[in-house]
Amino acid sequence: MLPMFYKKDTDIRKQQINTLKIFNENVREVVADSEYEIPFQSGVNRLTMKISLGQDFPKEKPILAINPKIYHPWVNEKGFVIAAPGLVNFTVHSDLGRVVQAIIRELQRNPPPLAKNNNIVISNISVLDDEKKNNSNTQYMYNFSPTVFSSYSHQRAPNSLIAELNTLSLEELQFLNGNEDRLLEFIDEQDCIKEQQDLFDDLMHHIEELSENNLSKEQKLHQLQESVDSRLEDVSTLTFNNEKLYNVYQNLSQKYSPRNIQEELRKSAKQAEEDSDKIVDSFLQGDLDVDSFLNIFIRTKALCQLRKTKEEKLCQQLDHLEKAGF
Repeated sequence: MLPMFYKKDTDIRKQQINTLKIFNENVREVVADSEYEIPFQSGVNRLTMKISLGQDFPKEKPILAINPKIYHPWVNEKGFVIAAPGLVNFTVHSDLGRVVQAIIRELQRNPPPLAKNNNIVISNISVLDDEKKNNSNTQYMYNFSPTVFSSYSHQRAPNSLIAELNTLSLEELQFLNGNEDRLLEFIDEQDCIKEQQDLFDDLMHHIEELSENNLSKEQKLHQLQESVDSRLEDVSTLTFNNEKLYNVYQNLSQKYSPRNIQEELRKSAKQAEEDSDKIVDSFLQGDLDVDSFLNIFIRTKALCQLRKTKEEKLCQQLDHLEKAGF
């Protein structure tokens, strides 16, 4: 496969679109090579992600939108995804499919609430072209509500706080604004802050319990570590001994292999034949009498013939075994 910088822009674009279909299910093509939709379930809500690919994609980032609109830190009030890490850091070397998959998984793991004003449906996200022309700095600079970045698990908190502030007179509001201690006291008395504090206390208590539980297992962990270290030493010793025995086995296996035994028989038969020739020379030179010559010569010649016979039979047997595939 050619590296990406050797491919044509059209090939890279097609490869990016292929990753969209590989890493995500139910991808619907709205406009060929340009607009796609992916419906998915987020909690009790059925959401749809709309993907728009500009003419310069993947050199420029894709435009992603969620319909219906939701409250989520990654999504602005118009429903456009602006703060997802994979989208913020998107380059020509990124995988569009993985970026979209990560956003969908985030919305499935943490189902966000629907925005209250969902009358306007994002039917065609290509309308952003005009907005992109008016903004030369970035195609993701949209105005968004601060509530998007609040914890969407407590959407009613800002309303209750505003409602209580509305009950105060101008003098009381000015007093709060000029008195930091009273302002902090006022904030601490709010139900949403109390709820957050209770959650924080519960979380700290849970962390302390986990810490104590982990510390209680420290001694047991050390004992297990020592046991593992001891067993590793045993394994190391056994491995060393096994290698030594394996080398001995290899040497003995080679020494007593059938072909090696045949070769040793051939050498010993040849040696016995040479010894018998030397005995004949000694007799002809008068070093041996007739009885001694006959006794030694017959014994040596018989040994030579016996070894030759054994070598020939073993050779035949081995040849038959090799032909049979053994």
